[in-house]
Amino acid sequence: MFLIALAVLAASPATFESAFAAAKPGDTLRLIAGRYPLTIIRSRTFSPPLTVDASAATMTGIVLRDTSGIRWTGGVFDGSILTVKSATDFGFAAYAGRNITVTGVTFSALRVGVVLDHIVGGEVSNSSFVGMRADGIDLAVSRSITITHNACHNFRVDPGEHPDCIQACSKPTDPPVADIVISGNSAIGTMQGISFFDGDVNGVAQGGFDRVSIFGNSVMNTMGNGIAAYNCRACTVRNNTVGSLPDYIYVSQLVVIGGSVAQCGNAVAMVPRQGTPPCRN
Repeated sequence: MFLIALAVLAASPATFESAFAAAKPGDTLRLIAGRYPLTIIRSRTFSPPLTVDASAATMTGIVLRDTSGIRWTGGVFDGSILTVKSATDFGFAAYAGRNITVTGVTFSALRVGVVLDHIVGGEVSNSSFVGMRADGIDLAVSRSITITHNACHNFRVDPGEHPDCIQACSKPTDPPVADIVISGNSAIGTMQGISFFDGDVNGVAQGGFDRVSIFGNSVMNTMGNGIAAYNCRACTVRNNTVGSLPDYIYVSQLVVIGGSVAQCGNAVAMVPRQGTPPCRN
């Protein structure tokens, strides 16, 4: 029987990229206190995953491209340290990978906190999104993702933005977003809550969503849709609460259009007819 020795590596802002390059599957990369610049990681695969312990760090942003097997824990992604605002001011962004986990992180003053784009397998949990200029979590063309026990609050929305705590989108050129669990999240403030929209783009249908479970979430907002599920097939929306803050712009609602969505136990304070009977189990 052979045992693999897993390393705990330390990194500073100056050595983060080189330490990441030296890391092996199953290692832990621990970031010491400091401000870390925007870092782009390309074409790495870790199995078992690499753990990045960023609990002492303040990050500008991390971009993963074609990278799989990352478990990012703790720390702060702080957009207030950026000298120039940009449409791509994302905190944690992962493109084209597998098994990406983000947990216990604070995202502040960014355009978007977390972007998962073409990701299969992953989790965003126990994180907070404060002062976002647009969205908390954007889920694009991804599958088998769990989003649980996150909090969106006190967004500071840029003019012209369409803010959502959690938003998903499919594209007609790819399999639809599917096998998603969204539970125990809260969205409070100037934003929409949980948005699975599926409108046509230039007359082309985007593909809808498959097997999405939205349960036990709380939305209290000012911007209309509390929970929206459009063209969602074999989906479940249950035991959620939706309400409007006193200074609401649009009444917060639970909107289900098309698809096949099982609903129970939902409470919609401002539009009681959208509420649903208690769940049987």
